[in-house]
Amino acid sequence: MNDRNRKAKLNKKSMVMIGAAFLIVLAVAALMYYMDHRSTGTSEGSGKKVYTIDGEECYKKQNIETYLFLGVDAAGDSKNTKQKKNQSVQCDSVILLVIDRVNKNFAILPLDRDAMVSLEIPDEDGNILGENTMQLALAYAYGDGKEQSCELAEDAVSGLLHDQRIDGYVSLSMDAIGTVNHLVGGVDVTVTDDFAGESGLASGQTVHLSDAQAETFVRGRKSVGDGTNENRMNRQQTYIEALYPAVIDHAKQDNNFVSNARKKLDKYMVTNMTDSDFSKIIEALSSDKRINVSDIKYSRTINKDTGYAEVEYDEGSLESVIKKLFYEPVEEWPDDSDEE
Repeated sequence: MNDRNRKAKLNKKSMVMIGAAFLIVLAVAALMYYMDHRSTGTSEGSGKKVYTIDGEECYKKQNIETYLFLGVDAAGDSKNTKQKKNQSVQCDSVILLVIDRVNKNFAILPLDRDAMVSLEIPDEDGNILGENTMQLALAYAYGDGKEQSCELAEDAVSGLLHDQRIDGYVSLSMDAIGTVNHLVGGVDVTVTDDFAGESGLASGQTVHLSDAQAETFVRGRKSVGDGTNENRMNRQQTYIEALYPAVIDHAKQDNNFVSNARKKLDKYMVTNMTDSDFSKIIEALSSDKRINVSDIKYSRTINKDTGYAEVEYDEGSLESVIKKLFYEPVEEWPDDSDEE
């Protein structure tokens, strides 16, 4: 065999080897792409994006609505408060309502005001100065006391819950508690702490709260029980659990209840929601099933430098709650064999 033929055969053999190697690379790349998209991307045939949440492959639920309710500890009417950054006006009560329109159920998720969150800090013109980690309650204080403060709290909660969308917000000054209580004619609560003074609130009693007692029950802290925010948040949750069925009952009996309540609370309230939005929420709360959500596990410590409590949520526990509220497990993978 002459040199020319030998070289031609060698070149042909080399080209075959290069081609085979190229096909192997393509096959590996395709497999990697499939495995990557199988766990976090779009599955073939379903058109749905697949997420790995709490170690399980899930689809995101459709037609989920989320609404953020903030109880703001502010002196004076909420809309008349000229908020400056780092003042003491904070959202002391933070509650997320999650409505599943497909499965016709809802959940109420209270969040700890001391939960540590990451937040982008704006200046007075809305330009981002930087990012900081702080208590959730303080997110509100970096805004204008109105829409900007609500939006900052909304961003903080969304980030805490792995960037879930929030459809609407309501911030209500704690000064409105008496008015809220009056609208429903008071609610019954079981008192678990002794209150100082002549409030008529004693541990172990079940009390139909007057307007003044409702404000004391919800806002009292330093002279009540162990004087902690944690204790106060538990009482706020107790009051809310008694309040929302009372609101539903009144709304059922009076078609004008929502609009009348909105007018009486307007000076205390900041919201981006309409009367129609509120009516649809009350309708869901009155007709849909409430699902229970496990408490998110956490650790609470005192910062030695600031003296303030800091709550760190357990990531696994937080993911379990997020999965239950916003995702559904993938039942089975589509069979692509019939497509060949």
